[in-house]
Amino acid sequence: MKNIKTEVKWAVVYVIMTMVWSLLGKVLGFHDSRIDQGIIFNTLIIIPSVILYVLSMREKKLKYYHGHISYRQSFMSGLILTVFVTVLGPVYPFFTNIISPNLFEDSIRFVVTSNQMSEADAVKQFTLSSFVVQGIFGSIIFGVVYSAVISIFLKSKKSTR
Repeated sequence: MKNIKTEVKWAVVYVIMTMVWSLLGKVLGFHDSRIDQGIIFNTLIIIPSVILYVLSMREKKLKYYHGHISYRQSFMSGLILTVFVTVLGPVYPFFTNIISPNLFEDSIRFVVTSNQMSEADAVKQFTLSSFVVQGIFGSIIFGVVYSAVISIFLKSKKSTR
């Protein structure tokens, strides 16, 4: 357990960040009055996500590997973080549903009235279960990509391991 302590800690921090992000989106009106701009706001979560991955993987390099880490070790640390972020990830949609209980109805109304989607498709797309599934797949895909790219820059020049 000690060898994954860093990843568990940062996964919890990550989930807290997503909850704060959701609260910020609610306060700024992206869940209702400014729902048309919500996609931009939601895309910007990539910035704190990457920062938290970098901080986690950097901490692993410095504290666990004493400043020397190979690409493989770094990538594995990112993958372990991704597993925990994915497992804890459903907290985010459930939390968002609690603070914005009308978000799905508002989203359906917006995409239908702006001719982006038929009502039948929108009703299928904007559900809590769909939100959870999208979050799980998004966490896995983005986590693997973040881990791969960050590891390129984080690996030690001449790894001793």
